[in-house]
Amino acid sequence: MAPKRNAHEAFGNMISQKPLSAFAAARLAKHVPAYQAPLEDRALSLDATSLAQVPYDGTHEDTTSDVESQPVDSVLTPMLKPTTIVRSPTHGKGAVEEGPDGRLTITLRNNETAAYVGEYDLRVLEGIATIYGAVLTPTSSPRRRRDGTVVQISHVESTMRALDKLSPLFRNIWRKEDDPTRTFQPLQNPADDESQHSLLPLEVDQRTEMVLSRLATEVESTARLTRIMAVGAKSSGKSTFNRILCNALISKPSLRKLLYLDLDPGQAEFGPSGQLSLVEVTAPILGPPFTHPACARSPRYRLLRAHTIAATSFKDDPAHYVACATELVQHADRQYPLVVNSCGWVSGLGASVLQDLTQALSITQVVLLEPLDAGLTAALQTSCSDATFHRLSRQPVRPTARTPAESRSMQTMAYFHHRAAKPTSEPRWSSKAISNRPPWLVSYDGPHAGIQAIISYGTQPHPDFLAETLDGSLVALVRLDAQYQREVFNPSHHTATLESSTDDSSESATATPSPGLIKRTKDGLPYIRPTPTGATAPLDPRFSECVSLALVRGIDTQNKFLQLVTPLSESQVAVLMDQPLVIVRGSFDAPEWAYLEDLHLNGRESGVKSERPWVSRTEAVGIEGAVWRLRHPPLASDMR
Repeated sequence: MAPKRNAHEAFGNMISQKPLSAFAAARLAKHVPAYQAPLEDRALSLDATSLAQVPYDGTHEDTTSDVESQPVDSVLTPMLKPTTIVRSPTHGKGAVEEGPDGRLTITLRNNETAAYVGEYDLRVLEGIATIYGAVLTPTSSPRRRRDGTVVQISHVESTMRALDKLSPLFRNIWRKEDDPTRTFQPLQNPADDESQHSLLPLEVDQRTEMVLSRLATEVESTARLTRIMAVGAKSSGKSTFNRILCNALISKPSLRKLLYLDLDPGQAEFGPSGQLSLVEVTAPILGPPFTHPACARSPRYRLLRAHTIAATSFKDDPAHYVACATELVQHADRQYPLVVNSCGWVSGLGASVLQDLTQALSITQVVLLEPLDAGLTAALQTSCSDATFHRLSRQPVRPTARTPAESRSMQTMAYFHHRAAKPTSEPRWSSKAISNRPPWLVSYDGPHAGIQAIISYGTQPHPDFLAETLDGSLVALVRLDAQYQREVFNPSHHTATLESSTDDSSESATATPSPGLIKRTKDGLPYIRPTPTGATAPLDPRFSECVSLALVRGIDTQNKFLQLVTPLSESQVAVLMDQPLVIVRGSFDAPEWAYLEDLHLNGRESGVKSERPWVSRTEAVGIEGAVWRLRHPPLASDMR
């Protein structure tokens, strides 16, 4: 169980706290060794040769345990290289010019850095700059200056900032400013940061730079055959390494596209937790994960295919996890390099799964992030005898401003509020509370039922409590292959065959056709009856695809409808109306953020009743005061 946290740790600026002094921040920076740290806080550091964005990032890569690290008040703010901080705007004559619209034009010499906190657009006017490994050049008629690089920073029209009105989790990560037109501010030292973040530099050591250079050279020469996977424990810098690598590859003139296989179900880069996905990346990865959810219509991070394991860890069914990853890689175009984001479970079962993945995915380049068990390293070298191995030195554990559970909540919340972008538009987020959005009504009974069945991964609720368990929960909507649906979920015969697709070294779980495998609850909900052992074989990833997560807002038992809230557009929903769908429930995190959005939005949390759907308000002694607690519906393992 995670250590109990006080209200300031949970909600940031909701309770005042003495800010970190400039002296304390400098002393902390002096004693922190250089290391490859993940992105933190929404700040940006600019350099004529190094230009690094540093937004808040709650990434935590351990998804194998219920024990979560204790958060701390300070967070690390990285830069690519040790540089000289420019005291903007008084750091040099004519170095910074501010236009009437607040746009800044900055001239930077080598090894100079100007830090800015907030959200903004950045454009290189002259020279060459890099941001988090991505090379930036002028968009038209490049011009060179002998005395430095010229960049322009502009305020942006932000829709994501509206999320801080819907949840305390998004507070204290933006710039505090009454003027909504100003979305960034210059930062000279940590004391200048109105959000009271502790900002420390990201420093990529010489060994890491060498490995990145070798991988980039390998991709340029054999892009069609390059598949890269970094292996490391939690907080080892794996996510940061993957982002810098992707950005460096995207910047190559001969390569403007790569594929990203997101296999971390607990802290994914491009999607909600519990989902594995294959994403086409055509733009640098610059913000924290919740700022760039992948979707089928995104011009930068296009979702090609996804599967769900309905959990933040594969511990309950590692064979299905490997089967999903193996199926996804079959859709990866070999003419583009593939970067694999693995999870941080590197011991026991996790080590065995990593070995299976390196074989199934035909990994050609393995980056080992210390510390790693010698047995795992030897096993990987045996399973990937043709791969090239790169070893990076041990990285110190970094502090985090959000727990893993809070980071997952932020990402899932941003996923549900995200609006699919048009090919030429910027991503947008809806500020409307989930409870105020019209649900999608889907029939679960009758000849024209849109939901074929409900299948539970992991814990099985008793059928008498299935409706209560389903109501208010997160589920995955899975589309079935038409032939698979006819053979497996033929409602006229009420039979089903479930087969787990695995690699050759794994066992296959098959439920043979038998009348009555699809049962109905007293409310008419169709569910897949588990085998006598209590297990339910998952859907075969070869003939199914996860199209979206959904929140079950309500169940109309009289008219046999499910009320679903999804991030899908109306046109996308219309396409799914005539396709066979299955609802997959499992061990998704409870969406407590969705239950309280309307209270936070309207500022009336303290004046509501103590009972609301799915949560209860209880009076707590101490600094936390009254808090909302999730009410768990009854569960039972006996399905007979």
